[in-house]
Amino acid sequence: MREFRDFKDIIQDFVAKLGRLSPKELLSYAIKNEREEAEYYAKLAEKVRKLSVRALFIKMSDESRAHEKALLSLFEKLFPGENPVEVEIPPVEVLPFYSEFESVESYLEALKYCMMSELLAKSVYEGLAKIAPDEDTKELAMALAAMEQEHYDEIKKVHDLLVDMRQKEIKPESLKAGAYLFTERRKARYFLLDFMKWDKKLLAIVRENPSELGEMLAGKVKEILWVTKVEGLGGDANVTIVSPRDVPDLRRIIVKFFEGQKDKRGVILLENLGYLALELGFKKAMDFVLYLKDVAILHNGYLIVTSVPEAFDKREWAIITSELELIS
Repeated sequence: MREFRDFKDIIQDFVAKLGRLSPKELLSYAIKNEREEAEYYAKLAEKVRKLSVRALFIKMSDESRAHEKALLSLFEKLFPGENPVEVEIPPVEVLPFYSEFESVESYLEALKYCMMSELLAKSVYEGLAKIAPDEDTKELAMALAAMEQEHYDEIKKVHDLLVDMRQKEIKPESLKAGAYLFTERRKARYFLLDFMKWDKKLLAIVRENPSELGEMLAGKVKEILWVTKVEGLGGDANVTIVSPRDVPDLRRIIVKFFEGQKDKRGVILLENLGYLALELGFKKAMDFVLYLKDVAILHNGYLIVTSVPEAFDKREWAIITSELELIS
């Protein structure tokens, strides 16, 4: 992996250059920067075979294009009738880095590079905000820094997931039937992208709006059970609204799902165990989880659970991790 110059030197260099720009020039620069970032991530996505990383790069590209569009709208509002001006400063992200993506190490190398690039951009914009000559420039710089932080956080999730899987020698294609745990929802979903490549079908029990999951795993989801107290939501053919208090009554649906997988292996995704424990109590929630685990193993299938450790005390978390194998 190519080396970066001293981080502080790079930041100071960019801050000095950007600090001399007018608000119009800075906004023009940011628009171009987001456009080039979108193109870079799109090219990376074309080279990637691993579905999780490809989805990440596509997401980064799409978000950068959305950022470009939002910044362009802001430019048109602040400077009506004008076009962004050309600024002779190179992109705040480092020079493009393209991996061959032939091994886990090559994926990690590329992800580390992208993380450092996003972190560099964030630091530059934060430094600019500190010396901004007016509030408009300061607010714009902080908004840009927040965008870069969001990208860094998302890339780090996939990076850390791959690191954990390498350390634990976990390969999606050879994962044995059983029950598994993730401490972050996005990590579990990225894992499922690679895991569901093989002959499997998913039934998901989710707390968040199910549309994102449906899009992310299109064609692999048989049904989504959306746990919410609000009635009348949904609308998608494969989305069913379930009240938290009725979740333990889903046992018959779960068994029917597994029995219906003739040439595929069933996978249950249960997100946000902490919320179920809050609504049902820890014992009742765990009784349901253990039932899912046993049914999944009986049918040579899988249970994937997401939960944050902070939602439980030490004893409860010890029980959870004794029954579910922690992947990441």
